[in-house]
Amino acid sequence: MISPLKNTDLHDVTAGGDSVRTFSCLTAQSGESLTIPCFYDQKYKDHVKYWCRGKLWSSCTIMARTDSPQSSRKVSITDNPAQHVFHVIMRNLETSDTGIYWCAVEIGGVGEMDDFKNLLIEVKDARSVRTVSWVSAERGGSVTIPCYYDQKYKHHVKYWCRGYYWYSCSTLARSDSNQPAGKVSISDDPTHLVFNVTMRNLQETDSDTYWCAVEIQWLPNDGVYLQLMVMEAMGVLPKQGELTTALQQTESFTSATQQRDGLTSETKHPTGWAGTTCPSGSLTSTTNENLNTIQSPR
Repeated sequence: MISPLKNTDLHDVTAGGDSVRTFSCLTAQSGESLTIPCFYDQKYKDHVKYWCRGKLWSSCTIMARTDSPQSSRKVSITDNPAQHVFHVIMRNLETSDTGIYWCAVEIGGVGEMDDFKNLLIEVKDARSVRTVSWVSAERGGSVTIPCYYDQKYKHHVKYWCRGYYWYSCSTLARSDSNQPAGKVSISDDPTHLVFNVTMRNLQETDSDTYWCAVEIQWLPNDGVYLQLMVMEAMGVLPKQGELTTALQQTESFTSATQQRDGLTSETKHPTGWAGTTCPSGSLTSTTNENLNTIQSPR
């Protein structure tokens, strides 16, 4: 799975630069599972990796390590040194799982600080429009994204929108418009309560936040967002700026009137302090927490 991330979608808070990389924000639905990819440089191929939770790096709680037996049904971790990535799977998610997490690599040695990357995971209750949290594809390839909706939206117009913020996203395709064969197409299947969006000839510049949306007359539209990540080739370690916020993210937007200004997905500080926010519609909550990285958790 592959996809380039915008610089604004990938924030850097690692102690050693960008040697560990992941998405800045992921959203999932309660009751589901979420897989988080944590990419790392060749120099960390033989190091121990771990997954940690907590607002502060210095006091976060380690939930899984690659050198420990995987006994937890809730969280598991698997390293793939050949691809320079380790994956964390969180299962049976609950809203209480919302929080700051860390992809981390153990460095070892006296005075040596571990390397890490933080991300925000938001777990939402069930909603009327649903999709995957993130998708990835190779450059030049195609991808089809399913957007599911409730029965009440069976006869509504559906559309596909691009942009980090709902209130400023650009509509790329609509189910009530003629669609010549081209870059993007949309097909509604009311019988199965799903509309499918196909994007073709993908390039790294297509990596971005997208929205599955339903048009509602006289009321705010409804929808969810996801991340598309496009990379040069499968198995190639994404560089900073190539990892578009693509892990499966589902979040509703319910009003276009209460817009939030000044939100950024990335805030960097040379000492490893950062703030994190997620793509959102006007009524979604924002998490912006200071992350102080002083020492490795123990």
